[in-house]
Amino acid sequence: MNRCTLLAPVALIGVGLTAAHAAPPVTLELFSADEAAAWNTPGNAPKEAYRQRELREPGVPSCHAIPSAAVGAPQIKIVAPTLDKTLAAPLDIDLKFLPTDNAAIKPETFRVCYVGFLVMDITKRITDHVTVSAEGLHVAGAQLPSGHHHLVMMIADQQGAIGSRDAVFDIK
Repeated sequence: MNRCTLLAPVALIGVGLTAAHAAPPVTLELFSADEAAAWNTPGNAPKEAYRQRELREPGVPSCHAIPSAAVGAPQIKIVAPTLDKTLAAPLDIDLKFLPTDNAAIKPETFRVCYVGFLVMDITKRITDHVTVSAEGLHVAGAQLPSGHHHLVMMIADQQGAIGSRDAVFDIK
């Protein structure tokens, strides 16, 4: 089974540790090729997909209520990778959050949704292993399965405005 993984750097604590003694990188499963195929096929809705549905609280993004772009909402800039060409894994992912003049970003509101026939919230697969700050986030060496993928990323500010950014890309 192909697995999509993000490799998060592991900090070494101690004196005199060398690369030969370094622990292997922590592997983060984002989504598998099998999951992507199931999420893009009508009639293949896993039962757990419906147990994870939540009602969106005002000012908190939800994959099941993706907002339209709003004037005055924070923006998400994809610094890397460049999405205008076919990509090859592994790749680095850099996101920068751009607040409005009136309100600071709330990093705990960051959401990532896989969009196919079904929309699945994959946020926790990232945030359990990668730090999301008010400035953005960085993922090194993301392993993604080949195919066509669509992600929606969302972030809210302290005033409850929600900004979103689509990322549609192909992995060879």
